[in-house]
Amino acid sequence: MTNEQKKKYIKEIFKHCSIDSILIINHMGRLERLYCPFYVRVIVDVHPLKKGSVKSVKAVKMSIELIDVYIIESKAYYFFNFRILGPK
Repeated sequence: MTNEQKKKYIKEIFKHCSIDSILIINHMGRLERLYCPFYVRVIVDVHPLKKGSVKSVKAVKMSIELIDVYIIESKAYYFFNFRILGPK
């Protein structure tokens, strides 16, 4: 996929999604929308965030590589560095 195709894909996704929430499967196996801010635990050191710390996600966006990123403390981090804890 070219960068232009990726940008078009991202624009299309955000016609149906928003940066202020994500869809998750809850502990009951049901689809649920989780609104920002929500809390996550850092599972690997991602400078300057330390493994084990709890952070608040202010927004959810998508990188040009089509990977979800969490906006934490005004910086973007790939979602796979965190475990969702839930709403505030």
